[in-house]
Amino acid sequence: MKNITENKDNIIDTYAIKNKNKISYLDDNTSYKITIIDKEIMLIRDNEEFTHKFMFNIDKITQSEYYIKELNTSIKVKVKTNKIIQNEKKIMIEYEIIDSNDKYSYTLDME
Repeated sequence: MKNITENKDNIIDTYAIKNKNKISYLDDNTSYKITIIDKEIMLIRDNEEFTHKFMFNIDKITQSEYYIKELNTSIKVKVKTNKIIQNEKKIMIEYEIIDSNDKYSYTLDME
């Protein structure tokens, strides 16, 4: 994951489970689940503190849901997907958080 706005990278090396249109992996006690449905990509990040659900759809504004478990509260966040590259070896999503104008690039390279 790269925060384009702040030019910060978070690179990990891990193993994933891939099954047809679903990919799951674990990073720093956070589970990641990716589901590909036609031209949409759903990403769910989940750990003890939060669950964050994204739905990426090219050139569309969608709402992610950030659920804070301790407070039993959800925050809706508007997200615009700027670019998606998806094939057998790679998933790349460039998106921005509308309210803050922060831009991110999420890349998953698979061997």
